[in-house]
Amino acid sequence: MAKKAPKKEEPKTDVQNMLEKMPQEMKDKLGATKAKLDTFTKQVLDKFDKYIVGISLLPPPRADKKPEDQEFNPSKINILILVDDSDSQKMSKEELSVKLTAIIEKTAADIDKDMAPQIMLLSELRDVCYDSKYDLLNMIAMSAPVYDPKDLLAGLKISELHKNMTIKKFEKYILSYVAAGSLFRGEKSNDIDVYVVIDDTDVKKMPRAELRDKLRAIIVSMG
Repeated sequence: MAKKAPKKEEPKTDVQNMLEKMPQEMKDKLGATKAKLDTFTKQVLDKFDKYIVGISLLPPPRADKKPEDQEFNPSKINILILVDDSDSQKMSKEELSVKLTAIIEKTAADIDKDMAPQIMLLSELRDVCYDSKYDLLNMIAMSAPVYDPKDLLAGLKISELHKNMTIKKFEKYILSYVAAGSLFRGEKSNDIDVYVVIDDTDVKKMPRAELRDKLRAIIVSMG
């Protein structure tokens, strides 16, 4: 009877290698933080399941970016809760945000006093994009999704990365980079639709149609 070949081990990921090299104290801290996040996520979803479209762990605060009237706290756990307010009719968006914030902040405080939830309505996220608040978009893109049923947070992370690559390569020609389509309407989607508006006013060496096709091929390949 032929012997089965030994099962080939999968190569370890960068994250797995990093975790193996991490001091035990830091591993314990990460494990404790994850347990708190899991508890928080479950309690928030139990209360507001159909309205929550994303929960994400935001990057740690930077000491040089804190408001002057706030003390820097390196233990603070910043969490983004993205709320779908598209069918909010019984109260204004401001009232909805205030009400949700009060309940979710109490939920977080009961789990850990250093847990700091930040509520953002989908309409507010769109306003952030319209108002060109790129620092906030970049912070969301750097976050670690904890709950993302429609892949909206993942879509923001990917499109932000692709945007940065596109601008780096064609910076002086880019007028606008727009993420659109069903995903950014809050619907489940298998793809990310983006539009890149190019300034071609000083292009003389080739027809515009040829330029568009060449640029599209490069930008798509980066995607």
